[in-house]
Amino acid sequence: METAPRNEQATTLHLEAREAGQAGNYDLAIQKLNEAMVIEPNWAYPVYDLAFTYLLKGDFANALKYYKQTDELEPAGFFTTKTAVYTLEGEQNGLFPEGLYTFYMQIEWTEEPEKKYEIAKRIVDNIPGYAPAWKELVYLQNDPEERLYAIEQGLAGNPDSETKGILMLNKAMILHEKGDSDTARKLLEAIIESQETTASNSAIAKVAMRSINEN
Repeated sequence: METAPRNEQATTLHLEAREAGQAGNYDLAIQKLNEAMVIEPNWAYPVYDLAFTYLLKGDFANALKYYKQTDELEPAGFFTTKTAVYTLEGEQNGLFPEGLYTFYMQIEWTEEPEKKYEIAKRIVDNIPGYAPAWKELVYLQNDPEERLYAIEQGLAGNPDSETKGILMLNKAMILHEKGDSDTARKLLEAIIESQETTASNSAIAKVAMRSINEN
């Protein structure tokens, strides 16, 4: 994942765009991000932030367009890009209600665990096939059986590759904690060997595998 460009002017424009976006000046942010993209066309960060800015503006078509472009630049994964594409495509195709991804992102924007849980639970209650919300519930619950239930529900929802990897990683570690290290290893091997696995999930799986083998 390349987060820093070679060009200083592109870096400055990107920082200025983020400041403008944080101040709610989305049009100025879009202008500066486009300027940065002209200078560094292969740098994914301004493209990713452009997608996010359009998301904040409620322009879901352009948000999807630039999340897809980010994914093309960083096919091994770039922050929440794969989940964004999965959700916004689902919205576009009528699989999910419009605005779902914006609502889901509120989980990231709040620091209160109770609020995070409330948002995720509301989503799965109304859209049980939305895997990313089940993924959030895995983190927000302590009981291993409840976490495993959330994992299975998420995996059944045909998740994006990033979400699927995280769900499988959590399942592997819970099974290891329950004493089923053999199944945990098989899950981790599947993550590492899969062509769909993101770079971050593959790296985590390798660390988890070493940890299991050392115990």
